[in-house]
Amino acid sequence: MKIADVLTELDRLTPFQLAEPWDRVGLQVGSASADVSRLLVVLDVDEEALDQAARRGCQAILTHHPVIFQPLDAVTDAESSGALVARALREDVAVISAHTNLDKARGGLADVACALLGLEGVRPLEPAPAGWVKLVGFVPADELDTVRAAVFAAGAGVIGDYEHCSFALPGTGTFLPREGAHPTVGTVGADNTTDEVRLEVVVPRSARRAVLDAFVAAHSYEEPAYDVYPVEDELPTVGLGRVGYLERPLKLGELAATVARVVHLPSVRVCGDQERRVTRVAVLPGSGSTAIPAAAGVADVLITGDVKYHDADAAARLGLALIDVPHEVVEGLALERWTDRLGDALGVHGVAVEFLPRIERLWSFVSARTPQVPHLGVDDVGAEKSGNVFELFVDGGARGNPGPAGIGARLLGSDGEVTEELADYIGVATNNVAEYQALIAGLEMALDHGVHSLIVYADSELVVRQLNGQYKVKEPTLRVLYEQAQRLLRELPDVQIKHVPREQNVEADRLVNSAIDAARPRR
Repeated sequence: MKIADVLTELDRLTPFQLAEPWDRVGLQVGSASADVSRLLVVLDVDEEALDQAARRGCQAILTHHPVIFQPLDAVTDAESSGALVARALREDVAVISAHTNLDKARGGLADVACALLGLEGVRPLEPAPAGWVKLVGFVPADELDTVRAAVFAAGAGVIGDYEHCSFALPGTGTFLPREGAHPTVGTVGADNTTDEVRLEVVVPRSARRAVLDAFVAAHSYEEPAYDVYPVEDELPTVGLGRVGYLERPLKLGELAATVARVVHLPSVRVCGDQERRVTRVAVLPGSGSTAIPAAAGVADVLITGDVKYHDADAAARLGLALIDVPHEVVEGLALERWTDRLGDALGVHGVAVEFLPRIERLWSFVSARTPQVPHLGVDDVGAEKSGNVFELFVDGGARGNPGPAGIGARLLGSDGEVTEELADYIGVATNNVAEYQALIAGLEMALDHGVHSLIVYADSELVVRQLNGQYKVKEPTLRVLYEQAQRLLRELPDVQIKHVPREQNVEADRLVNSAIDAARPRR
């Protein structure tokens, strides 16, 4: 497959014409004629992304945030974007950007985020302008099929998932050819009438010239008659942000806690009365303060990121509550899920697609407690717990390797009572990936509860020994998860990880199986 073919498939999934006028999308680095068999999807292009592309044998990177956003005066290593571009060119790695077009597209990041939150009746918050004009041409009845086929081939007549859309109405044309004219029908110097058909088709602005040329070339008249009209149509299924409904009303504080759990954060920022009940939810992943006026008219709360003080104040005055999540968190989670869709589309052409999560979040959360030096111990079972120590049992498993996979985690308080349980289906994964994902989810759950002292029990000897440094982490996917787990462990002041036999971890295993069973299609 060529890079050009990847661009065609991307344009089908996330039409580039949907991008905002200021945006930079499409092929940014490399040649459209280059071959590609492996593609890496990332939120941002950085040195780590290029390192991973090299390790994984990827000839192309699809980034959400453009590597070239502001114009470059020079491509040198003196400036970060220039250095990345230079390295990509050196290593023959193409870089493609899908930014606001992916935000707006049907099935894109906004739709994925709404699905993660379980919203119903979802529609665009700000529907996208259709971006087309209307061609009205007048064609001899016996040439209608020929002319229509020509303009369709040039890109006209596409509405959503439908092609070859047109409207035709019979009528009568009149004309008087002057001296020097060479009419296909009729007589020079006399009034003539002929049966014609009024043909109407929508034309993407980007294809306007090509369609008009095709219309004229296919038409038999010396001077074909046509009009091009501007239209103000909106696309009902694509646009900036989404708005939908919760299955049942929730207090704003409850919804905020749900959002934090979904995105695996200890907390999120909230603007508004947390006791207020909300039903209509607007979602705009990334930076969405500009959507506050639109959301205020149709929603109770807007979930977005990068909200400044004055924007929050404006929302409050409009009666709109806000839940502010760090820019990269929702986008990264949604992009990871969307990568599966891209993988399905390119996989049939023999291109493997992989996702690279950010190894480090830009923002971290620090509590007001007195800083302590973390203690990380990785042992076998046997140490006695003392004081207000929580216990965390984690397990992950797959039915097949890889196969349908689930994770389970149980957090117990110092009194031995269950503080929280987690069971989640994570799609197709290997056993080792599932074990790490379970540990990460469990650690995030403990941090959400403000746990300071924790003993973690896992029945994966591999995970425990890798975290202990006894085993090296060679597989790239596990390396990313390993580093993510280590970062979370460092956030806990006092933590131990212990290996337990599977028989002592049956409840976490039960959660794994319940998650997989719940995700299996019912017959």
